[in-house]
Amino acid sequence: MSLKLLIVDDELDALEGVRFFFEARGVEVLTAQGGHEALALIKACHPQVIMLDIKMKGMSGMEILQKAKALDPSVAVVMITGLSEDGLEETCRALGAMAFLAKPVRVEELEHVIETLNVH
Repeated sequence: MSLKLLIVDDELDALEGVRFFFEARGVEVLTAQGGHEALALIKACHPQVIMLDIKMKGMSGMEILQKAKALDPSVAVVMITGLSEDGLEETCRALGAMAFLAKPVRVEELEHVIETLNVH
């Protein structure tokens, strides 16, 4: 899998576990623990896929999603959440998210979702 993946999560354990899994598979992985850091990496490094937690301190995942799509409309975004609000998935998809997964995320499930996005 020749891919550049940006993982955005304010939970360091979750971020590092996913990073390790994908790096072991030859994926170039970038990580950010907040919105400003994530947006800087999107501008500078142009990831093809972003794994984005919805609930974070500071800038929310929804805000980052909107700004990321404005910076790069072609970027594929996978939203991750532990929330179970009605309409949340539909709102994320309307803002440009390609997939939506509930926490705790199994990395194999995330890998399958990324493969189905057909990004290069």
